[in-house]
Amino acid sequence: MGTLAPVSEAADLGASRSRMKGWREAVVIVADPAPWIETLTTVGGWEMAHRGPPDSALNAFWALPPQARSEQVVMRNIGTRMGYMRLVRVEGVEQQPIRPDDQAWESGGIQALDLRVVDIEATRKALHARGWRAPSDPVRYTTYGVDVIQWAPSSPDGVRLSFIQRISPPLQGWSELKQWSRLANAAITVRDMPAAKAFFSQTLAMPEASNSNTVGADGPNVLGLPWSLSRQTAVDIRGFAAGDAGEGAVELISIPEALGRDFAANAHPPNLGIVALRFQVDDIDGLARDLTARGAEVSAVQSMAIAPYGTCRACTIQAPDGVRLELFSTS
Repeated sequence: MGTLAPVSEAADLGASRSRMKGWREAVVIVADPAPWIETLTTVGGWEMAHRGPPDSALNAFWALPPQARSEQVVMRNIGTRMGYMRLVRVEGVEQQPIRPDDQAWESGGIQALDLRVVDIEATRKALHARGWRAPSDPVRYTTYGVDVIQWAPSSPDGVRLSFIQRISPPLQGWSELKQWSRLANAAITVRDMPAAKAFFSQTLAMPEASNSNTVGADGPNVLGLPWSLSRQTAVDIRGFAAGDAGEGAVELISIPEALGRDFAANAHPPNLGIVALRFQVDDIDGLARDLTARGAEVSAVQSMAIAPYGTCRACTIQAPDGVRLELFSTS
């Protein structure tokens, strides 16, 4: 939930073709995609890239029972090739929210998806009318010499988006930003920062792109911490990125003095919420071997059609705090 600072190139994992890139899309399991489609198109200026049933192999990929039925909608900011949101409805199975009635400072799963916005007050008004609510007013602060306003509301079905409006200096390189940008960052509140940092920096070899402790100033903050606590509490924020600038990044947030519930055990399909980040890679077999050698828990690679990319080969990685990463390759 930071300022989406520019990121650096990633280190290679083994052979050059198995290099980790930034995540391509976020997978969100919802009870009903219709409100999301309306909000993303009307308020965000996004478009639908695909709609239809997923490959039947998704049941095995997600360890769902044979009777599970799914539909999916892929949404994107117009003119972008990354930062998609894949909305999936799963029926015929028991479900629960991944992060029910959560606070942003509680750990487990992915707590927010960050994106840029042109007019945060217009977005706030439109989302309030649609039942979205946040733990704080929009908060203005400066970090790395960049002045921003940030607001992090949750949808009526409990999925949090964090909107960041640049005030100064002027934003460069986001020509497709008309209302809302593509998804650019996944915020993960962690229970154990050293373990989470080691996983992303060493196991995945994603360079640390930024670090800060800024979520607001003088008390007001986007995490919803009590003002008296936020003035004296250290917030450790570490950003990790792979690939070119602007590709999906990961931000780890640790607040040891504000521990709450831990939702890690809920963070898997078919539960409702932000269930996974999907990374498109060039050589999935080589990358899976490299990650396994580095101690990652990697599933078997399987074939599966993933619209709109075509026939793919995919596997999963289990990250700390219950975070599910899905890798796929079109070759």
